[in-house]
Amino acid sequence: MSEAVDVRAAKDYASDQEVRWCPGCGDYSILKAVHRTLADVQADPARTVFVSGIGCSSRLPYYVETYGFHTIHGRAPAVATGVKLANPDLDVWVITGDGDGLSIGGNHLLHALRRNVNLNILMFNNEIYGLTKGQYSPTSRVGTESPSSPHGSLDAPVNPCLFAVGAGATFIARGVDIDQKGLPGLLSAARAHEGAALRSTSGTRCAAPCFPSTTGPSPLKSVATRRSAWIWAKTRSRSCPTSPASRSSLWAEPRRSE
Repeated sequence: MSEAVDVRAAKDYASDQEVRWCPGCGDYSILKAVHRTLADVQADPARTVFVSGIGCSSRLPYYVETYGFHTIHGRAPAVATGVKLANPDLDVWVITGDGDGLSIGGNHLLHALRRNVNLNILMFNNEIYGLTKGQYSPTSRVGTESPSSPHGSLDAPVNPCLFAVGAGATFIARGVDIDQKGLPGLLSAARAHEGAALRSTSGTRCAAPCFPSTTGPSPLKSVATRRSAWIWAKTRSRSCPTSPASRSSLWAEPRRSE
């Protein structure tokens, strides 16, 4: 008689912690996609580790019923590299944001990618510092008005996928938070890849709309506003070509329609 095999559902990968993001935040959708991905691949919670830095995105390890490590600002790739080297059999995920991963942590991310460490790197890119009252981030567009750029940002934004291409990443992709049909498959493909995978960083990018106020993060005010933000984000989701022939026209950022 064959032994019964327990099949885990997406809900079995959710922890008992209260999820604390602003109402309407795209991070909820990304978390749901992560739970679904873990269920799709039947990940072993005892051999799965989520490592994060600092920021709204970095709360995710609390909400997954696996091992987790909430580290310090920008250092998640370095800590995750140590975890993977110490125990190569572990399935190691890095959770970061555009500020955490491309500002204070840009050097750590670069070296994790160029070394091709077998990590699944998931970047939540909302183009703003949502947790710390809405300052502009490395991926904010020129003209972005924020508490730290009241007259509009003058800096050209960092493109996460081009950053990953330049660092020699071997798997690069982008996704949108509300694409619950496509995002789990994207995450599964990144997980199956041997080497550094940035989903907007060595594998995946999730465009997660965020509209913080000057006094603190605030929810998206209406269904219409959320829908508009998501439609805008979805138009910016596409695959990341990595062949030399396709890099010349890579990632011309479309303008947001008013």
